[in-house]
Formats: sequence, C-alpha cells, structure tokens
Amino acid sequence: MIFKPDHEYTHEQLNMNNNKHIERLQKAVDDWLSPGNFQLKQAIDRTVHDGFFSFPDIKHRILSLKRSLKKDSLNRWVEKNKLMPGSLGSHRVLCLHAGNLPLMGVQDVIASALAGIEYRGKISRKDPYLLPTLLGKLKAHNVLAKSLWSTNIRDLSDSRADAVMFSGSSRSVKPVRKTIQKHRLAKDNAEYLIRTAHYSVAVIDQTDPATMENLVEAVFRYGGKGCRSVAVVFAPFSLDSIKCELTDYIEAFWLKNPQHQKPRPSLYHRFAYNKAVGHPQSWLDNFLIEQTEMPPEHDFVLHWVAGEMEKVPRFIEKHGAGLQSVYISRKGMQIQGLKHQPVLLGQAQSPPIDWKPDGIDTLAWLVDKIHA
Repeated sequence: MIFKPDHEYTHEQLNMNNNKHIERLQKAVDDWLSPGNFQLKQAIDRTVHDGFFSFPDIKHRILSLKRSLKKDSLNRWVEKNKLMPGSLGSHRVLCLHAGNLPLMGVQDVIASALAGIEYRGKISRKDPYLLPTLLGKLKAHNVLAKSLWSTNIRDLSDSRADAVMFSGSSRSVKPVRKTIQKHRLAKDNAEYLIRTAHYSVAVIDQTDPATMENLVEAVFRYGGKGCRSVAVVFAPFSLDSIKCELTDYIEAFWLKNPQHQKPRPSLYHRFAYNKAVGHPQSWLDNFLIEQTEMPPEHDFVLHWVAGEMEKVPRFIEKHGAGLQSVYISRKGMQIQGLKHQPVLLGQAQSPPIDWKPDGIDTLAWLVDKIHA
C-alpha cells in the first residue's frame, strides 16, 4: 500500500521535505562515522575488550556501512517505496535487535529514521555498545527525536508499538510474543515482521582468485554466524579436487581476520564420523568442510555439494525454510528452475542498505503495515 498524506503536497514541497529529512539523517550518519567520533571509538574498544566481536569484523562492518549509507542510496530506497521521509511520526515501532553480528539491526534503525517513526529498541546484550552510538547521533540530529532504547526490556514497558520487528529462530517466536504481551510493548493489533532465515548458499563454477576470495569472505566472515553467511556451496567439482587451494585462501583470510569464536569439541566428533563413513572433508581445527548434501544445522560447518546445477533448486525446495540468499560467482550465471533472485557473491557480507531480509523490503513493510 502506498502512503498518501492527509492533504496534497506540490512536487516542490515533497522534494523540499524529502531533502531536509534525508540531509539531517545523512549528517547524523556522517557524524557517527567521522574519525573524530570518540563515542564510537570507545564503543569499539569496549566491544573488543569484552570479547563480543573481533576488531577486524567490526572494522569490516563499519566500512561496509560507510559505503552503503550514502545520500543517493537513501533517496533511492525512499523513492522506490514512494515514501515522504519523516511522515510516519504519529506511529511507533519496536525493534528487538539480534546480537549475532556487530551492529545487527542498523537497517531497521535506518528504515525507522527514514520513515520518521517513533523508535523503541531492545539492544542485544551480545552487542550492547555499538548500535547506541548511532542512535545517539540520530537523536541529537533530530531524526529519531523521541527514540528510546535499552538492553533491559523492562525499560521499554508500555511502549504499545504499532509494529514489531525482530529476528530469531522459529522456536523463539512464542516466548518473544509472550514477553511483548507481559510488558505491554506492543498493541494487541500490532503488526509483526519476524525474520527466521539463518543461512545462505553459493553457486560457483570456477576457481579464479576473485571467486575464491569472495567465497572465503562469504563463509568465514563473522565465523559464519550471519543469515547472509554461506553454509552450503554448490560446485561442478569435488571438494577433494579443490581442498589444498581452498585451504590456502582460508589461511590467508584467517591471518588478517582470526577466528573470533571457537567451536565446541563435539565438532571433532563430526569429523571422526565423516571419516568413518567416507565423506570427503577438510578439517581446519576451528571449522569443518564436508562434502555432504545435508541441511546446515550446526555452526562452523560448511557443506560442499558437488555435481550439476540442477541440484540447487532441488536442495532449496527441500531445505529452503531457513534460506536467506542465493549467491552466484559471476554475472550471467544461469540456474535452471531457480525461483530465488540470485545475488553476486561479492555482496554477501557487504549488502546495500535496501537489501531484503527474508525477501521483504523493511521500509516497504513499515509503510504498508502501518497504513494498512
């Protein structure tokens, strides 16, 4: 549904309002990302010191946001959804932010800021320092002037939000709804955007340096913890045929980006089982690559599927419930029967600000549901 204001605006008035609101948002973002932002620097230091994330992963995330949070990108997102920036100020959204990646939830914050909606945010205790530095700048620049956030859900009691956005497993949906009801965090008729995707797949057909570097980045950045992280690779060649070359690329990546978290010892039991039953595999101490066609259900495991490309849509049809994205290694790659819109592998860990988690445009969802 396209939002229509209560009275008509001229084209010039709309453009003027759009520009002013987005300019304030852009200034807030630039202020946040400036080298002189002591609050952000302090938050990064505390995050690393407390062991939440590694410095290389935080640096990668912030540089990615610096590239994606540009005025042109924000304008395109707004224009695509025919939204007058700042026009939803009479409504309230509750965002329950996950903490599996650094600065998880930035897109929800920016979408809320573009809409001008009143923001309430539950900050993850697994990433308590970084996101509040952005929220503080947005509030100071009068973009999210009435915003409120906390790592304690009770601090947001009686929010009575019109819309709720959160990410989690299907098992978490029921207890989350119960908590929301208990603390009156949302209205009884509130709309919910629940994201449950937890892995992505990559399809490659060559082993040139760019492809291999992009693949390793997509798999091993953040320890494979993100929904955009590749957990299954489809290739026309076997793991054994590429194992040595792939290991070289992985070791080069880990030299600059050491694995932050370590798997449980039980991962070695999986390696022993694979060896016993004859599954081709590669043991990397902190990661296991195995040539199996099983769905991704464990951290620190990459599944390598060798064979023809028709395996891709069959696998997705069978195991696609938690699938986020399908990446291809080069433009023009054709996969017969694939229903997902493929994305270039190089964008896996550096998405544009308007990317669609679970296939849903966050800004479009806010506009549609709040004015439905």
